[in-house]
Amino acid sequence: MTPDDVSRALFQRAPAGLFAMSTDGVIHSANDTFCEWSGFAREDVVGRYFLSLLSRGSKLLFETRFMPLLQTQRALNEMMLTLSTRAGGSRDVLVSSVLDDSGAETLVYAAVFDAAIRLKYERDLLDARRAAETAVARVRILQEAAAGLAPATTLAAFGSALRVSAETATDAALVSVIVADPDGRLELASGDRPLTGIVELAGLLPVQECLSHGRPVVCRSATEIAASFPTLAAGLDAEGVEALCIIPVIEDGTVGGAIACWFQRSRELDENLLDLLAALATQAAPVLERIHLQRQIEHQSLHDSLTGLPNRLSLQRRLRQMLADAELLGHTVGILFLDLDGFKAINDAFGHEAGDQVLHQVAGRLLRSVRAGDLPSRFGGDEFVIACAGVDEDTVRDVARRIRTAVREPLVGLAQGSTVSASIGISLFAPRGAAPITPDALVALADEAMLTSKRTGKNRDTLVTA
Repeated sequence: MTPDDVSRALFQRAPAGLFAMSTDGVIHSANDTFCEWSGFAREDVVGRYFLSLLSRGSKLLFETRFMPLLQTQRALNEMMLTLSTRAGGSRDVLVSSVLDDSGAETLVYAAVFDAAIRLKYERDLLDARRAAETAVARVRILQEAAAGLAPATTLAAFGSALRVSAETATDAALVSVIVADPDGRLELASGDRPLTGIVELAGLLPVQECLSHGRPVVCRSATEIAASFPTLAAGLDAEGVEALCIIPVIEDGTVGGAIACWFQRSRELDENLLDLLAALATQAAPVLERIHLQRQIEHQSLHDSLTGLPNRLSLQRRLRQMLADAELLGHTVGILFLDLDGFKAINDAFGHEAGDQVLHQVAGRLLRSVRAGDLPSRFGGDEFVIACAGVDEDTVRDVARRIRTAVREPLVGLAQGSTVSASIGISLFAPRGAAPITPDALVALADEAMLTSKRTGKNRDTLVTA
């Protein structure tokens, strides 16, 4: 094969389309590759305007940019154009060209390269960059969440840190951080929620479903909300909620709360977003467990383990505050010191378990006999103390009467049919003109008054003023 043969073969079978055209765009010559890409035979390509082989957008680009630049710069590298093929398809190409005026006619020599690989590479590169940016943003959100959650010692601080992180991760119109206590009661730890004042927190069915099953609840459109929660759909729609996702916070195998995101428009809510919210919930779980444990320890330190009533330490704290408020506002403070009559006989006859049952029953009767705001406590043994603020003599004696009536009701359990009664001592402190008094001194006065009730016949009350 002669060098001329090689040159002709190279021109025809080059891995790029090659053609020559006049400055007015008429194709003079084209190789086999270009013809194959266009879908036209060579006789249909030669003599055709190159412009006629371009898509609508590329025609405008060719006329307004390609040719003007080529005539001024005499060479162009890798300008993106789109060929319209004979079969009705299209092919994105990169066109490099030079202007040659060395001959009798000025010609444009062009090389056309398939841009599909380049475009795929650029798309892959863009996707990789976006994925990297998303990963960096995710790590940043999780780091900021960890920094905000770590020092949290209260539900309010916990909820605030988790809410801010969830708001950063999403474009939700509302974010609610909901916590369930060990008894199943729900508390809005931070954020806002839809249907406030219309539906109780426990009645938000998407939240209830999430907490009940420990699985995310996702509705990506108003249609999905209507299908899943028809009774709430109209109310949510009225408040502009068209999508939602509820992610459980699971502590030690138990659902302790949820992150609820409420969106004003339909959302894709893809796996990346749901995974990020799940990661936030996973970070939050041990913090919530720690706070619940702290609250449990604090509750145990301030409450009697048998009756569940506040203990002596809790009484002292509350009474100290009552007396401080009394000095400031002029309120009266009353103490009722109660000792059970006949308790020892029941304990001796039926055993300590029966005695514990009696104490538990008496505690319940105290709770339903006192006023809202009064503090009933177990002082020790079969002694109970009730602290009351803002009472006068008539009021405090009425409380004592209700207590004595309730205590005398027949007992159930191991002491079935037996009864106990209450000897009560009352001390009343009015700060007007009186010297300040300590909590211990006020309780001691009531204790002495209780002993007087014991000595004078039991099942009665005796009142003294401080």
